[in-house]
Amino acid sequence: MTKRAKLTFAIANLGCSNCVAAIENAVMPLPGVAYVGVSLTGGTMTVRPGPDLNVGAIVSKLTGLGYVLLDELCPSTPWASACPCRSGQ
Repeated sequence: MTKRAKLTFAIANLGCSNCVAAIENAVMPLPGVAYVGVSLTGGTMTVRPGPDLNVGAIVSKLTGLGYVLLDELCPSTPWASACPCRSGQ
């Protein structure tokens, strides 16, 4: 199995620029993450893996923050209406 140059995650309830910052700040410090970039307009997060990347840790971190990851095989997952970065406000 070859190492992937990047991983792209679709995020259903990515609602504002604060979401972008919250996700980037939460994922970048995780072990094995060399780069993370979030596209608000695309509703995606791109991760460039470094050594010891743990995809499960990324998924757990995002779901723990209240974001919904879409399955590439099931793109019809409904979009959430709430913006998780503002749920505590």
